[in-house]
This record gives sequence, C-alpha cells and structure tokens, in this order.
Amino acid sequence: LARALCFRSARPRTDTMRAAVLVQLPRPARLARPIAACPALTAPAVLCVAVHAPATAAASRRDFAAAAVAASDRGRRQPLLANYEGRVAAGLCRHSAAQVPCLERLQQLLAEFRASRSATGKTPRGVYIYGDPGAGKTMMMDMFHQAVCESGLPSRRAHFHDFMLDMNRELHRIRREVGGIQDPLAKVAQNFVKESPLLCFDECHVLNVGDALLMRSFFERLFEAGGIVVATSNLAPDELYSSGINREVFQPFIDAMMAHCDPIRLSVGEDFRKSRSASLAAASGERTFFWPPGPEADRRLRSTLATLLGEASGELPVPTAGDIRVPMGRMLPCRRMWVDSHVRAAEFSYDELCTRPVGTYDYIALAENFDVLVLTGVPRFASTDENAARRFASLVDILYDRHKRLLCTIEAPPHELFAAIREQYSGGAEDIDEPRAQVRMPTFGGSSGKHVAQFRLPHTVHYTEHGGYNVSGADSEQPSLRPQMEEQDGGWVEWSATGLKDASMFDLTCHTKAQQHDRLLPLLRCESRLEEMSYLHGQTSA
Repeated sequence: LARALCFRSARPRTDTMRAAVLVQLPRPARLARPIAACPALTAPAVLCVAVHAPATAAASRRDFAAAAVAASDRGRRQPLLANYEGRVAAGLCRHSAAQVPCLERLQQLLAEFRASRSATGKTPRGVYIYGDPGAGKTMMMDMFHQAVCESGLPSRRAHFHDFMLDMNRELHRIRREVGGIQDPLAKVAQNFVKESPLLCFDECHVLNVGDALLMRSFFERLFEAGGIVVATSNLAPDELYSSGINREVFQPFIDAMMAHCDPIRLSVGEDFRKSRSASLAAASGERTFFWPPGPEADRRLRSTLATLLGEASGELPVPTAGDIRVPMGRMLPCRRMWVDSHVRAAEFSYDELCTRPVGTYDYIALAENFDVLVLTGVPRFASTDENAARRFASLVDILYDRHKRLLCTIEAPPHELFAAIREQYSGGAEDIDEPRAQVRMPTFGGSSGKHVAQFRLPHTVHYTEHGGYNVSGADSEQPSLRPQMEEQDGGWVEWSATGLKDASMFDLTCHTKAQQHDRLLPLLRCESRLEEMSYLHGQTSA
C-alpha cells in the first residue's frame, strides 16, 4: 500500500503538496517500513502509515501527528537517507547495504558544507566515489546534489563532457574579454568557485593527454581557490589515465584529488541497469532498439516514433530539414526532424554521427534541442571500428545523462555490439611496475627541419605480415620486420621515422591488463546503459 501511494503521488511537485499523507490500516496489518519518506513530495511532506487503528479519534490524531513530526524531523536531519528509503519504498531502486556507507558520508559532507558557509567555516573534504558500471554512483551523487540545492546552497552538477565544454567556454570568454593572461585556468577555477564552491563531477575518466593536462591544471587551481568536489568514476584515483601518454604529467591531479577527497569504493556485486533490463523484459518487453536490420525493423521504429510524437494514426508527420547550432560556433545539418510536436525528435544515420568528424559538442547540441534521437544502421563494431565505437559511446553517455530517448536500428543485440573490440583487449601483460612509453617535443628540429614528436617505447615494435604492427618485450626472440632505426639520444626516435602503418602513439602505450581495462571502460559503460535504454520504459527520467 505504501508503495502504491508513493507511485500515485509521483507527479510534478507543487507548492501545495506539503501536507502529510495519513493512512490507517486495520489492526492485523503489518508493514516492514511503517514510516517512509515520499520522494515525490517536497519536505516536510511524509508518508505516515499506522500499523493499527488507535482506540479513539483523538488518540489517532495525536499518534498520526507525532509520527508525522518525527518522520519530518528525521527527513530534515538526514535528507539523503530519507530520500533513499523513500525511493526504495516506491520501487524506484533496490536497497543495497553497500550504498548506505556512501550515503552516510555524503550526508556528513552536506552538514559540513552547510557549516563551512559561515565566515569562519573550514572547507570540508570532498568525496570520490568509484566502482563498476551500474552500481548506483550517479544516483547517489544526484541525490546529494538535489539535497544541497533544496537546502538553499549552491551546487554545480556536470557530466564529464559538459564539464569540459563549460571549461573551454569559460577559457574562450576570458581570452576574448581579458586578453592574454599568464594563467587563464586559475581565473576559470576562481569563477567556478565564485558561482558554486561545490562541484558534483560525474564520470571522471581521462583517455587523452589534452584532457589530462587541462584537468590537472584546473583541479589544482580549483582546490587552491577553496573548491569542494564530489566525483564519480569507474576507477580508483590512482588508476586514472593508466593507458595515457606521459602519465607523470597527470600525477598532480591524482595527488590533489587524494589530498582533498575521501575515496569510497562502491562494491555492490551487481549491475543494477542490467537487472532493471531483465525486469523490464519480463514486464512488457517493448523495445526501442530494433534488430536485425530490414523492413520490419524500420516499420517498428517508425511506429514507435509516431507513438512518442503523439500521432494516434501511427503515421509519422512530414519531417523538416535544418541546421542545429553547436557550441563554440559550428552548425550541424539535419535531414529529418520533427519540431512541431510537444516532443521534439531528430533522425540521423550512424555514418552521419559516428564516422564523420563530429564529437561531444555536436551530441550535447542534439541533447539540448531534442527529446528523441533516431539513429539508423548501427553496426556490430569490428576491431577496426574503434574510433566510431567511441563516438557512439560518447553519444550514448550524453543522451543517458540527460534522460533523452534513443531509437535505433542495430545489427545485433546491445550486449554483442562491442564483442570484437572486447576481444581485442582481452589479453595484456600482467600489471607490474615497468617503464612506460614516453613522448616529447624536442627543442631542436627533426630530420625535416621542423619540430616533430619523438617517442621512446620500452618494447620492440614489429611489423605484421599484413602491414600492421605489434609490440613485444625487449627480450623477445621475434624478429623485427620493420626497418632498423638508429636509437640515438637514449632511444628517442622521430615518430615520422617509425614507418608504422595506422599506428598511433596512444595505441603503443596500451599493453598491460590495467591499461587495456582503462581503455575499454567507456565501451563497457555504454553496453550497460544500452541494455536499459533498449526498452521503451527504460529511458524515462530518473
């Protein structure tokens, strides 16, 4: 009954929804949770359930009032735990004992942050939550962010992609308005802290050296300016950027995070998104991903899209074409979009969004302008399709974070899309401390007379018979198939002199199990999300 009442109350919040809901049950009734906070109501509204009928009406009113006051007071003192219990009671999530210590630490941080707002308050330590995909990290961070905002305190919540965009926008603005200054990132960090000293940073994961350098510099200055960080990640702080070039340049970020945040490992032993997918399949099984490709998959996609657009006839309206404004001054053309309904939708082919030179800024623009995205022709990714697969994963990240619907025709079920790439990263050497690949820009010109990148790899690089390459230990007996290169200056060689076909410096730094896992994580996270998003009722706002 309590769960049913919570569901009935799950509607847009209004200022009038502040009264206590009182339910009286007959004496034999028993409830596991007699009093639970109702997440659909604003504080101090609570759901109070009496286990038995009091003897008199006056006693009934007194008992109900006392229960309401007690639950309301508890909700004010521990809003995170009360919200969590309410979500569990409403069936919005499952209780996990592993999540409770994390919520308690976030509850403590909320109290410390409130106290720090006084003139003499001390800046509290932040929290770094890490664990496997689908463990509930983002859910708890969002609950914390909501509790902070409802307390009247400032909080900035940003997914990794949105954070990088915000940081680059602010850098661009400062350079345009102020001109060249010695440390523009320090000014960016100060502006962030001035707007909100608390940053809730979702999905901290770094794969390229450009992001690594920006994040290191920004977060060092953010902490210096008094910033507080609550971050989520699939990796422990000291495991970040393990597959990156020149990882030592990123080490100050790790040191700063450890100095200012308490790491909390979330180990629940279950991917809740995949578990929810199983329950959705058992309940209705209505899909938004359709395979195998063909006329039937196209027909089902069109029918589902027409339903989402509110077309009772089941027929799609005539689409229009137009350009979508992308952050930082570009335009993205769209051949088919529906913008006259209360639900806005756009359609693209897989090639248009994943194989062409587009990226996260384009995907953010799509998420800001449309409620539904239709993507046709998603293939089963081959091991050579890694760039396109990573673009697809970034698109899914952004749509999932913003609770947008994805409709697509795909070549295989979601859990099979990345099978070839998973297999490519299934090997790897044991994770031991050993020299890493390094890259540098020398101060003198290269053989062409220009400044060129040089690299040094603690392994031997070999050509394969098909013109590709592989790496092996320096003591390997495998003969090198590439032309011999003079290893001068301590083994540093010009990148242009390697003669490696289709090789990248990043590829040559990824050979241990930890490095391969680091690189594979975005695709594993995407696979977890696709399982949930592939159901019609799995893409509703949380």
